[in-house]
Amino acid sequence: MNASMIQENYDLRNERFMEIPQNYSSIVSHRVDTAWEIDPVQIFEQNTYDFIYLSLWKININRKIYYTPKPISVMIYRDGEFYFAENENLAVCGTGNTLENAIKDFCLHIIHFYNYYKKIDKNKLIGDALRLKRLYNKLFIEK
Repeated sequence: MNASMIQENYDLRNERFMEIPQNYSSIVSHRVDTAWEIDPVQIFEQNTYDFIYLSLWKININRKIYYTPKPISVMIYRDGEFYFAENENLAVCGTGNTLENAIKDFCLHIIHFYNYYKKIDKNKLIGDALRLKRLYNKLFIEK
């Protein structure tokens, strides 16, 4: 986009602002935050939502980093004083008294099951355990 097109857009914007009556006031009673200002801990403290979703791209446990080719979706919710981090598809739930502790516990459970299903022979598994073995085998790229 060249400078003249940018100037035309600003001129058009200013022209449209001139059409707004002088006595106009917004009916929005609260401030709308942009994405970089949203803090998950603050959302929970305000009890605005019952749950939120986060995406994990890597897990760092015991000086070992596990990268995911696709993000792991984590549902975070609060019940009383405890936070819960959960992924139903992987059958994992982590708990903690803070948001960070719940996510850390969740990560520890995922790594435990990843190592467990990686070692176990698929001939010893049936049903949902086979599905989980397939999921966990494709879950991480170790580094």
